[in-house]
Amino acid sequence: MKKYLGITAALMFNHAASADEARLLNQQPAVAEQTFLVGSWTGEAQGARVQKAFYPSQGIYTVRLSANGSMMPIALTPAQSPSWLTIDAPHQRVYVVNEVDDGKVSAYHLEKNGELTLLNTVDSSGMHPTHSALSRDGRYLLVANYSAKDGQAGVSAIPVQSDGRLGKTQQFFPYNQGSNKVAERQSSGHAHSVTFSIDGQYVLAADLGADKIHVYHYDAKAKEPFKLLADKTINFPEGDGPRHSLFSADGKYLYVTTEMSAQVKVYSFNNGKTALEQSEKLTDSTKPDDMSGAGLSLSPDGRFLYVGNRGEKNQIVRYAVDKATGKLSASKTYSAGGVEPRDFTFDATGRYLFVANVYSNNVVEFARDLETGELSPTGATLQIGTPTHIRFVDLGK
Repeated sequence: MKKYLGITAALMFNHAASADEARLLNQQPAVAEQTFLVGSWTGEAQGARVQKAFYPSQGIYTVRLSANGSMMPIALTPAQSPSWLTIDAPHQRVYVVNEVDDGKVSAYHLEKNGELTLLNTVDSSGMHPTHSALSRDGRYLLVANYSAKDGQAGVSAIPVQSDGRLGKTQQFFPYNQGSNKVAERQSSGHAHSVTFSIDGQYVLAADLGADKIHVYHYDAKAKEPFKLLADKTINFPEGDGPRHSLFSADGKYLYVTTEMSAQVKVYSFNNGKTALEQSEKLTDSTKPDDMSGAGLSLSPDGRFLYVGNRGEKNQIVRYAVDKATGKLSASKTYSAGGVEPRDFTFDATGRYLFVANVYSNNVVEFARDLETGELSPTGATLQIGTPTHIRFVDLGK
């Protein structure tokens, strides 16, 4: 572990707050000190929309959130493109996908001071792993291997040993067939995320390349614990590109973002069976450059859903959630405060939202009204090269 290098915590006050934003900022109470981790792509990103990082990322950053909302990096764990972070229930282990050609997955012990100690690193059994999830019992880590090249995509089931270390892949489900609707994105399958149901009995794996979500049943006692349920596959219109999903707290509703069609879809969910209830566009624009659905997150009380749209829009879209029906209404868009809002998350109180803007190299803090769900930029920005993922950790566990 090395102390943080090449990170800048900057307060920027060039945003002229509206009257409502000023009211919200003035009403924000002090919160208990918290800690979060930031995953990243290391090195220098390429592309027309990429802003050059003054300090290219070097790995995983540990950040202290003070009671007044200010952010301070406190440690750096060197790692190769640690783009997605999964925390175990006791907040003692951190599992990291290393999104590189020869895909890797790393296990770390989370120290009480926020530092990370490497336990081991194993092959992901695919290329460019981009997402992971732990089974509810903590026995398996599921990894989505996106694979920018054809033929190396799929989902790996990796056993977690009693000491937190990772074993060798026990099962691998290849995703070879694409829908070919969007030629440059769907010539083969591309696993983009894995999500466990609230009861832990099912896994939903988004295949962006095939326009499907594959559903698996989990039985920890079976020799092969994950079984594909082909009859429960969720099929999307060709070219949608399902990306990420999450469940409502009661497990009755599933929310899915689509990347190329830039939509959020609502499904009812019952014992692995789904039914489409609603589809909402993230933008009224039909320009492909304006349509790039990203991550999504429910507020801690489940009353609001926030969804990212990247491309030229770079927005966070807020929806009110009817918890009885799962349906969405009253959408409103907010600037993400940067370029390529890939991921975002709430602090423990739900009063702050933090957005990882990959191509502008910043983590932007928003204050949130608990009653209305309104977002207002606080002016606090953390400069980190190509940040991809944010996860809060409880160092007191």
